Amino acid sequence: MKRQRLSLAQRTQMIEYLVKQAEKDGKEPLTIAIYDDARQLISLTMMDGSDKINKDLACRKAYTSSLMRKRTKTWQEFIEKQQVGLDVFGDPQMTIIPGGAPIINSDGDTLGSIGISGRTMKEDQELADAAVQLLKI
Repeated sequence: MKRQRLSLAQRTQMIEYLVKQAEKDGKEPLTIAIYDDARQLISLTMMDGSDKINKDLACRKAYTSSLMRKRTKTWQEFIEKQQVGLDVFGDPQMTIIPGGAPIINSDGDTLGSIGISGRTMKEDQELADAAVQLLKI
C-alpha cells in the first residue's frame, strides 16, 4: 500500500486559510511551517513583517508535533505534569510552546505537522488546530 503524503494542494489549503484569517483580524503577521512525516520542512510561509524568531519557533513547533504526534499544547501539559525539562530528550529542536499540531489521517498515520508563530501561544495553537481540521483526512 502506498503511503499517504501531504499534497501541495493540502498545504496550500491550510496556508491560504491562515493567511486570510491573519489578514481579516489585522493582528501580527503569521509564520507557518509545515513538516512531513520524516520531520523535514516542506513548506514555509512568512507573511510580510514576520520576524526571524517566528520562523524558528514555527519550525520547532511543527518539528515537535511531528516527532511526538501531539499538539505542542498537549506536549507542554505533559512535560509540566511530569516535571521534567526538554533537555532530558537531548533534542534542541523540540519545544513545548503551543502552536504546533500533528496531521494524522483516519488510519492513525502521521502525515506531517504544522507550526504557527506570530500571535499569543493560545492563538497560535487555535490557528494550527483549525488548519489541520480543514483537511478532514
